[in-house]
Amino acid sequence: MCQRARARHIDVSFARDLDFDPPEEWRQDIDQTLFPGGYFKEFIFFHKKSKTLVLTDTIINIELDKMSEPWRTATKLSGMYYPGGQIFVGMRIPLLLQRRKAKAAFAKIHCWQPERILLSHGRCFESRGNEVIGRLFGEPVS
Repeated sequence: MCQRARARHIDVSFARDLDFDPPEEWRQDIDQTLFPGGYFKEFIFFHKKSKTLVLTDTIINIELDKMSEPWRTATKLSGMYYPGGQIFVGMRIPLLLQRRKAKAAFAKIHCWQPERILLSHGRCFESRGNEVIGRLFGEPVS
C-alpha cells in the first residue's frame, strides 16, 4: 500500500496493521471484519451511527453507460453492474474455498443490518443495504 501511494506521489504512513478487531480508537464508532477472498481479501467496515457498510473491492456496481467497450461487455457478462451489482469475480472462487471464514464474515455483516453500502467501484446503495447483502451473500443462517 505504501509503495502504491509513493508511486502516485502521495505521502502516507501506517502506524500498524489492522487486526480482526477494530482498534480501540474507533471501536465505539466503527466495527470491522476481514472478508476472505484469496489474494483479494479485504477489511469491511461498518459505521454504527449511520448504519453504513464501507467496501472497497467486495461488491462492484458499475454503471454501464459510463464504460466503453470492451469493458462494458465484460462487466455485463460478470453481472457486476448497476442496479444489482455483484461480488467481485476475483473473490467468488476463493469464497467457495474458504466457506467457514466466508460464513463468519457474512454472519457478522448480516448482524450489522446496514442501511447504506458505500463502494469504491460503481454506484453506492443508498438504502436497503441489508436486502442487498442478503441477495449477494445469502440470507443469514438462523
